[in-house]
Amino acid sequence: MSDPFGSADEHPQTDLHPAQSDLFDSHREQLAVAERRATWKAFAAPLTSQSGAVVENPDLVEMAVAVIGVFSEHHSDNGMTFAQIREGLRSHGVGLAPAAIETRLGHLHTEGFLEPYLPKLHQGRYVIRPAGLVGALAAQRVAEHGGIDEMVLLLDRTRAALQVANPDPRRVLNHLHTCRFTLTVFAKDLQRCVATGTSAELITLGRQHDHSGYTQQVVDLNSLVSSRFAGVYELEDAAAALIEAEQFYRMQVRAAIGKVLAHGGASLNFDVLTPREYEDAAIESTHDLLSEVGKHLVADAPEVVIDINAMIRVLDDYRPRPKHRFRPPEPPRGGQDPDPIAEVERAAAETRRRRRLGLEALLGGQTEADLTSAMQTSWPAAIRILTDAMALDADRSEPFVLNIDQTLLIDSEAPVTYLHPARLIRTDFALPETGAITEQVRPDRNDRDV
Repeated sequence: MSDPFGSADEHPQTDLHPAQSDLFDSHREQLAVAERRATWKAFAAPLTSQSGAVVENPDLVEMAVAVIGVFSEHHSDNGMTFAQIREGLRSHGVGLAPAAIETRLGHLHTEGFLEPYLPKLHQGRYVIRPAGLVGALAAQRVAEHGGIDEMVLLLDRTRAALQVANPDPRRVLNHLHTCRFTLTVFAKDLQRCVATGTSAELITLGRQHDHSGYTQQVVDLNSLVSSRFAGVYELEDAAAALIEAEQFYRMQVRAAIGKVLAHGGASLNFDVLTPREYEDAAIESTHDLLSEVGKHLVADAPEVVIDINAMIRVLDDYRPRPKHRFRPPEPPRGGQDPDPIAEVERAAAETRRRRRLGLEALLGGQTEADLTSAMQTSWPAAIRILTDAMALDADRSEPFVLNIDQTLLIDSEAPVTYLHPARLIRTDFALPETGAITEQVRPDRNDRDV
């Protein structure tokens, strides 16, 4: 079963569960309104000049975040009017009174969160100043985790300062000191809560300090300092002091874990874990661990409720499945049924026979024949002759060889404007067994013997 603080030594794990409702994954709902208000007051203390400047109603802070969403969905390039902003807030589900919304929009305009689109008086169209957007998101983030995210951001800024081409030693040293100061403050706050806080307060605080892998980030940062500033003792000492501060912080986190588990286990307090963590434990834990949790619980067995009408409907709709599957009977084979394989074979044999007869006609009883003149008659004739000759040349059972010359004949006025001379040779032509070789004479186009 996972603890509410997480482990500072473990690597972050991906949550494989689907998205749940806010009851499971909203840290803000786990913080009381008073705690959020106290967090915002401490967060804004360096920026305010008098007490009471921070709003008492958290919904007013959420309204600033909703204003950001309204501007992001508006397609105008010239800003928005107050009327358009109010209409967008209603579509976002902001339930504040119209007077409160109007007063809040006026305050955001006065403080520069909303600034005029043009530097003119009474022009009535406004845009969000980027610094105001960052402030609203920071206020939302500090309420969720109590400012713990700032430690991670400081580490990222220090790492970025070290990874530039020529890092500034003074800047890196300032970042290392700031990281150490931040860790020390959070660790001392944890130490105070462990000594004086209740289990409920530690549970809330522990969910804020759930940053897995933070220790490894500090170790990696220390290695980066040693590699970039080897021999610079001031920086190496600052990096070592950061590791010591992280170890002190981790020790306080573990002390808080121990106190929560000790008090929660002894009192059977089910608020120790969130509903999501109980769900994870029920799915992923072993039977032995779950039996240890339920060993001291006293509960009545639930009553079994059976709806008779629902059972009758289920029985009416139920149809038993056969245990065995039987092959359907084969259709009767008639004597006139066509054989598709035989049809393909007959078509192939007919094509081969047609090609053989065509080539034998071109040979005219000779062992060789020049196909060039026959191919020069037309493009279809040239394509047909070459296709038939190449097909039978590739067939080892046929005694035909096609020889295509590399010479290219070009005649722009002929039916076939260009082609390669080709000769067809028959390899199984039988010579007469006895007697002299008879010269075979065939006339040319001009009826002369060749």
